[in-house]
Amino acid sequence: MKSHLWGSLILFAFLSCKTEKNKGDKKVVVEKQIQVVFNPNIHTSHIVELFVWPGEYPTRPMCVAAQNYFEPFKNHPAIKLSDSLLQNEIFYFDELTEILLYMEDFPSTDFKYPLENSPYSDRTGIINKWVKSLSEFYVDANVASFLNENEAFYEGARQEVLKNLPSKDFVNLIEEYYRERKIKYTILPAPEMPTGGAYGYRGIGPYVHTSDGMLIYQVISASLPVEKDSLSNEYHYFGFDNKEFVLRNSYHEFGHAFVNPILAKKGNKALLKKYEHLFTPELQKVMDEQNYDSWFDCVAEHLVRLGEIRLAERSNHKEWAKELRQYHTEELHFIFLPEFESKIKEYEKDDQYKSFEQFLPNLLGELDGFNSEKIKDRIHASEQ
Repeated sequence: MKSHLWGSLILFAFLSCKTEKNKGDKKVVVEKQIQVVFNPNIHTSHIVELFVWPGEYPTRPMCVAAQNYFEPFKNHPAIKLSDSLLQNEIFYFDELTEILLYMEDFPSTDFKYPLENSPYSDRTGIINKWVKSLSEFYVDANVASFLNENEAFYEGARQEVLKNLPSKDFVNLIEEYYRERKIKYTILPAPEMPTGGAYGYRGIGPYVHTSDGMLIYQVISASLPVEKDSLSNEYHYFGFDNKEFVLRNSYHEFGHAFVNPILAKKGNKALLKKYEHLFTPELQKVMDEQNYDSWFDCVAEHLVRLGEIRLAERSNHKEWAKELRQYHTEELHFIFLPEFESKIKEYEKDDQYKSFEQFLPNLLGELDGFNSEKIKDRIHASEQ
């Protein structure tokens, strides 16, 4: 594989979020960065996914190209094992994506970061088996050649993301809001990522625990349809030239790295369980339609979308905040958002709360005002 695209080269977009470190009597300013990179492990997993859940993607050229290129390997053991893990819900695809980011690049099966501090530390046996099979697929199906043959398309996708990165104060805004620091932010554009469902595009927000802190990622599909130019028979746009999509996904997918680890803590899981009766059949139905099939996912998605709205509001995108509020509450039925948004303003005004986690019990306390009838009424009102 050519190293200048897939290996050593990483293109950085510098952001103005700065941290100060003392060095003697001087303060050294360290700028945080958003990296825009490709990752052969992630692309390999999406290629496999195309054969686990077959579909038609006429406006996604790399999906079509991958389906044609890898058709002879559709019965490879890696695809069969992945199918089994996903269909039997041993893992979700988002989890498998996250695991691959702990690893060195294929064909290596070594881990850069140990899984001991991850949610997967008790499943290393099946993980190692899956990783080995995926690495074998990478070699057997010659994934490296496919990526190199389509290098111009992938580079075009990366340039579109770079052109549409969040504003220079993005990292500062999100870290100040959640009152927590992360060590690295990375966007991984994935032109071969299957899309569909309720949105027509996808994003995944994995994060990796390391001894130095958390690495957080945003894996995004194309969000715009792509066709060849009728005259040149070449691609001049690549599906990622969408500033609103990149920004919203940055708030959303990076936001999961601030919300989900907090909710997953033992004490907070017990707090969540107190309100599990609110995951009524009506609420389950509208969440299932968006592939959120648990009370944990329901609450996490509420809180992440709450962050989207408040960050848009606080960065003076008032109209966008209004649109997000309407979209999430009325169209997608995140019915607890009005109460959550009213309550979170107390946190925003009071710096006695050192972290979002410290305020979480206050926020979830708003659920005390709900019962099955109120939930049903909210859903029915938004549907009408």
